[in-house]
Amino acid sequence: MNQKQNCGELAEKLKKVQNLNSDFNTKAEKALSFDASREWNEEEKSLIAEAGKLAEEIEKQILELEKSIGPDSISAMYICKDKNDDGSDVETSEAISITIDFEKKFEYSVTFYKNHHIDVPENFRVIMTDIWNRNIDVIQKSIEEQGFDEILLIPDTLSVPDVHNKMSEGYQTTKTSSSFEKGGSFDGVIEKTTRPRIILIYKNRAQNLTDRPELEKTIHDKNAYSFINSGQTLTLTDYLIYQRQFFEETGEHLDDLAYTWLPGSTVPKPGGGFRVVRADWYVGGLSVDAAVPDDSDSYLGCRLSRCLT
Repeated sequence: MNQKQNCGELAEKLKKVQNLNSDFNTKAEKALSFDASREWNEEEKSLIAEAGKLAEEIEKQILELEKSIGPDSISAMYICKDKNDDGSDVETSEAISITIDFEKKFEYSVTFYKNHHIDVPENFRVIMTDIWNRNIDVIQKSIEEQGFDEILLIPDTLSVPDVHNKMSEGYQTTKTSSSFEKGGSFDGVIEKTTRPRIILIYKNRAQNLTDRPELEKTIHDKNAYSFINSGQTLTLTDYLIYQRQFFEETGEHLDDLAYTWLPGSTVPKPGGGFRVVRADWYVGGLSVDAAVPDDSDSYLGCRLSRCLT
């Protein structure tokens, strides 16, 4: 893991960017005074070229500064723990080393969104880097205590219907329940957050909720209220993106044996109230349902996660 640089080094880098920016502003201001209705002379062209190079250098220095503030990756040891009848911890496995690499995931995410024709904001890197750097300690602790081994980088430029259409391309038609349709279907989904976010989630041994103990514990007839009250906020948007990424990386589909609550997404219930969205993979395509939050099922759990904004 790269260590954070000390304040003196950061101050020097900031000073360098400040000087470059001052030089750029001087040249840009002069260039903007040129008469655009005539052809510029060589001196003027040279000044404009210098301003362009300064802009490129400023962008480069800012990216380097962002990287120096926090580590590109975080590593930690995790031991899966169960509970005794008295509530005390009991270790159930050997320690596992987990590394989450922000840079690799960022580059992957940009390519993934581009391949699926999903636009991300021009400052997507700045936004995601800021969330990552502000939550370094939280991420470290979440790996150590909960074993999260994957992140999702979710922009704020998304709509649920568009994400569904693009993330389900090539699949069989999505199966939707009457309760979900009565709530407005994908157009009616209300999500806990639409802000840009990093989602901590499970990937290894996590195709189905029964594949790892942390997720299997959520299946035993627990209703949506229990997950909402404990702070679970995974949305349908998050799930659709992760379902597609998981398939493209592993060749497998999430939740083909049981289905999962998505506590961060609801649809209106006709007559008042709301239903909580849930989803799974069913015979060649996605399946999306909605149920009252006090519903439970022996094949229904929750894909645990943590949302950072």
